[in-house]
Amino acid sequence: MDKIIMHIDFNSFFASVEQQANPHLRGKAIAVAGKAGGDLRRSVVTTASREAKARGVKTAMATWEAKKICPELIIVPGDPQKYAMITERLLNVCRKYADNVEQFSTDEVFIDVTLAADNYFGASMLALMIRRDLKATCGSVCTASIGVAPNKLVAKLASESVKPNGLTVVRPHEVEAFVRTRPLADFCGIGRQTEKRLAELGVTSVDTLRTVPRARLIELFKSYGEWLHDASFGQATDVLKDDTLPAKSIGHSYTFPHDLQTLPEVKKNLLAMADKVAWRLRQQKMVAKRITAYVRYGDFGGDGSARLLNVPVSDGLTISQNAWQLLAPQLELERGVRLLGVSVSELQNVALPTSLFRKEQRMQQVVTALDSVQTKFGADAWRRASTLQTSFRERTSGWHYDHLAMANQT
Repeated sequence: MDKIIMHIDFNSFFASVEQQANPHLRGKAIAVAGKAGGDLRRSVVTTASREAKARGVKTAMATWEAKKICPELIIVPGDPQKYAMITERLLNVCRKYADNVEQFSTDEVFIDVTLAADNYFGASMLALMIRRDLKATCGSVCTASIGVAPNKLVAKLASESVKPNGLTVVRPHEVEAFVRTRPLADFCGIGRQTEKRLAELGVTSVDTLRTVPRARLIELFKSYGEWLHDASFGQATDVLKDDTLPAKSIGHSYTFPHDLQTLPEVKKNLLAMADKVAWRLRQQKMVAKRITAYVRYGDFGGDGSARLLNVPVSDGLTISQNAWQLLAPQLELERGVRLLGVSVSELQNVALPTSLFRKEQRMQQVVTALDSVQTKFGADAWRRASTLQTSFRERTSGWHYDHLAMANQT
């Protein structure tokens, strides 16, 4: 049975995530460059928004050059933690529908939908369902182009062919003709140096590459020459490396719209985060033995520490109490708390053992009942009274809610 491979590629990934997280950046020319606390004027553009690309801003361009081309360009520092969170959401959506998942980079993934789709019409329907789920979990600004084909090479070429937000399906009998329409630079595996060497041979298109005998390509490029010959006819592997591995850690962090200045503010937000981490732990039927807590201040400095527990846990209150004990002695409130984070690791895929103490048994029964409520009505179906004043703006409009002042950056 022929495989059906889908390639999903976020459009202008880092920039789109920043625009999704901060509505004031939407529709504006922005470029993600450098990192928070660094000199953005000495950085290079990692990703440009569609609006910036339309003005001529390109990846790897120096920020000073990009600002010269596009004076209104807003330079946004990169936030790898934010992007990793969205990548994980992409993977989670794909795992709902795919028989096999391979993460290819931060913003793109291959999935094998052979069994799930059955045929190319079914694959098209799956693509639309995936697009719907991505909009719901990542936001409407984070669009993705999708390609469907019999192998990884052609699926990626297909997703590259229509941007942004494209859906291109290439059936087996269409592969050869489709591949002929693509420039050599679009082939994943043909970089600038290879393109230059091919040009020296008079090879500037797929058609001219096909005229070079396989033996000649192997002579010039060794085993890579065989791949070049096969690629020109759209022949490539349909085997995915399954990246669906158990989680090594589970965490939650949040950048606040204003710096926290008091211990009660820090403590209640830490508890709210711990509850989110605990809920995800229990969803995966896991317990954790290591707890890590970290803080970032208004001046972008930070600190953090971890501890190993004697007994594994999966309830938010215990995670929060340990996180607070880790952070409290080193908190410097005068610097303003910009970000808090809690994570757990050394995970074990086992049920939480029943306690011998009556009070703890009752608490476990309460947690089990609340989990049933969350499963039925959603993660925010209940809140602790002490965390009612916490508000994490991250489920649809952003992930680490950014300071609105960034929108005024020039």
